[in-house]
Amino acid sequence: MMTRTHFLKMAGAGALALAGAPLVGCKSQEDAPSRGNDTTNWAWMGGGAPDGTSWAEQFGTMRAAGIEGVLLGEEDPSVLRTVAPIARKEGLELHVWHVTMRSGAYLEAHPDWYAVNRKGVSTAEDPPYVDYYRFLSPCLSAVRDALATEVSTLAQIDGVAGIQLDYIRFPDVILPSVLQPKYGLDQDREFPRFDYGYHPACRAQFEEQTGKDPLTLNDPAADDEWLQFRYDQITQVVTRLATAVHDHDKMISAAVFPTPDIARRLVRQEWASWPLDAVMPMVYHNFYEEEVPWIETAVREGVSALDPETPLYSGLYIPELPPDQLVEAVRHARAGGARGVALFSVGSMTDAHWEMLSTVLSA
Repeated sequence: MMTRTHFLKMAGAGALALAGAPLVGCKSQEDAPSRGNDTTNWAWMGGGAPDGTSWAEQFGTMRAAGIEGVLLGEEDPSVLRTVAPIARKEGLELHVWHVTMRSGAYLEAHPDWYAVNRKGVSTAEDPPYVDYYRFLSPCLSAVRDALATEVSTLAQIDGVAGIQLDYIRFPDVILPSVLQPKYGLDQDREFPRFDYGYHPACRAQFEEQTGKDPLTLNDPAADDEWLQFRYDQITQVVTRLATAVHDHDKMISAAVFPTPDIARRLVRQEWASWPLDAVMPMVYHNFYEEEVPWIETAVREGVSALDPETPLYSGLYIPELPPDQLVEAVRHARAGGARGVALFSVGSMTDAHWEMLSTVLSA
């Protein structure tokens, strides 16, 4: 049995968003063109012009340190068309960092598209934890159509080399212990308020498959069929989006929770089975009350679960990595089998970070 302490340690991924910080029908690996094989080190970067410098200067700093791909949180087509040639000139691939299931874009027109918890409450009405936690329901074909249109539109922009999916999941079913007091919570198990997947469409589909209404399950958290159903719903969304991006011959990746087990447990992500060109697990050791060497263990678990042809790039959380520890983190990621690293984020990098990064990436 999982102890309370272990369960809470597993829950750290929710901290990224809440503490202010994140196959059937798809083309096979054989059919899909090779994408991103030469890009091994990445950095997430917020949208908008860099503070105190130009795009060219910022991209030049990144490339000089060994970064080859930028995951840019910007979706304005006019900005992307301006920035993409600058990135290319500086030797960087530009990928759009796209928030997916968490979206307020459809609240007014389609409040019925939003995820519903075990109490029957939608994130459109009362989101969990914070107001912006408005998650869509993956069970609806209309939601999948809308998301496919979003990524297809972005993938068609000249100079955009790929799309990265973020928040491609259900809401966190439990938060890390360090954040629970902030929200007046004491979570030692899954509570109905934070347990999502009960949209009428989800319930109907599950009942058609199994003959059971999930609301009548004695212990939903322990029902393997119900758990797998929700994993599969997110996987089917990813499959649809991968097809939409691949139709434009662009790369698709995802920012995911740090290990397959943590991802399944906390946000219903079964990312090792997703049809992606790359995965970038957020291996943020401090969120799990771990030390830097844990990065190697977490990366190894992910690499072991993935198809050997799918590269894993280890996400590293810069605010908790002083320059010397960043070097250590990169080495542990490589030792675990990561193809490279992805830094969260450019805004937290100091001159000393860039200098040390350059040293370790060139070694």
